[in-house]
Formats: sequence, structure tokens, C-alpha cells
Amino acid sequence: MSTEPIDLLTKKIIKRYNKRPIGWTVLQDFKGNVLIMGPREGYMLKMVMINPQEYTGVGMQIENPKNIRRLVKGAPLYGYRPLPSTQARDLLSSFDNIERQNKIISEILKRKPVPTWEIGRKKSNLLLNGPILAHPDLAAISKSQRKLDLKLRIEAQKLFKKKYPLRAEMYR
Repeated sequence: MSTEPIDLLTKKIIKRYNKRPIGWTVLQDFKGNVLIMGPREGYMLKMVMINPQEYTGVGMQIENPKNIRRLVKGAPLYGYRPLPSTQARDLLSSFDNIERQNKIISEILKRKPVPTWEIGRKKSNLLLNGPILAHPDLAAISKSQRKLDLKLRIEAQKLFKKKYPLRAEMYR
């Protein structure tokens, strides 16, 4: 499989999420890796931060996501969940009471995620997006992940240098 720029790949992932929003898990590490596991497919992304609101990078579909899927079995499902204003208000006022906050978050996570196109239809002021699980180093999951990480790191740097040659020169 070949790598794709993140902007193109994320559009494909969102399209697949919208077709079947239940069954997704997202993991992220602090090295720019994002692992996205769908109900039938998996993706690994390598992001290069441009600024706090902008990034570039590459990613690719994982050929055999079964082993990784076993690692995330039982994890809370990722998705977009509209919040009624009363529940949003309860959540925002619960930060001083961890037990109450955990109860509200558990209730929200039990709700089925919705496709992105359905968000506008819901009469809700707020939206919960996630959860995104943190991992110290996604490349350490397996030998094949280390190989994939190296390939993506090289391709992400090539893309960064091509798109932002002056910035890339600063980091030589």
C-alpha cells in the first residue's frame, strides 16, 4: 500500500465513518501518530504540526488491522455525539465533582455516535467528539507498526519539505 496526504485520506475516513459511525476507535501518541480503527478497516497517520491549528502529513490504510483491533477491544467508541443543552450544562458544572462528571461522561458515551451530516439536524448547541485514547508510542505496539512508523515518518517529512520548504530549512 502507498501513502496518501492526510487531507485526502481524512476525507476518505470521514466518508467511511459517515456510512457506519459505530465501531470506531482513535488512538494518538505524542509523536504525531494517529491510529484510526474502523469497524472493518484501520489507518495509521503521521502528522507534522505546522502551528496549533494546522498540520500536514501522510497516512495509509493498514493491511491487516485484526491484531491491533484486539488491543483496543473494549475501549470506548469514538464518535460525534450531540449534547442536549441541559446535559452540556450539567457536564460543564461537574468539573469540581469527579464522580458526577464520570457518570455524565459514561451516559454520553453510551449514546450511539452519529454521522457528521446528522450533527446539523440535531437541535443541540454542543457536541462531544471523541474519545481519543492516548498511548505513549504507537510504533511500539508491534514490529509491523515500527516499520509502518518509519515509512510514514520519511514520507511525512518529504511532504513537509515540499509544502513548506522555508520552514523545513529551519529544522535541518
